[in-house]
Amino acid sequence: MKNIIDRITKMETILDELTVVVEKTDKAMNELTDSLKDLETLKKYYESQYMKDVMEEKRGEVPQDLKRGVLSEDAVHMLLTDLVELSFKMEKLSNKIRGF
Repeated sequence: MKNIIDRITKMETILDELTVVVEKTDKAMNELTDSLKDLETLKKYYESQYMKDVMEEKRGEVPQDLKRGVLSEDAVHMLLTDLVELSFKMEKLSNKIRGF
């Protein structure tokens, strides 16, 4: 009798934990999907206005206390690299899940 109780309890815990993970992941995926519009806006900025803003910043025309990480090529490059790596992880995970 104890065996079945332990087994069911363990499986119930796994089910509960996985349900929470799936709900959190679904929410994060929705947020990421919604953020793609912002990524497109950032891309357009880098294709048009970015260099002008960098030059103005180099001429001292941007307030020193203004947060301006967006003028760093590294910040956007790292974001894009992270997004690509995340997409590869999602693809690998998706393939594993489909295998069940």
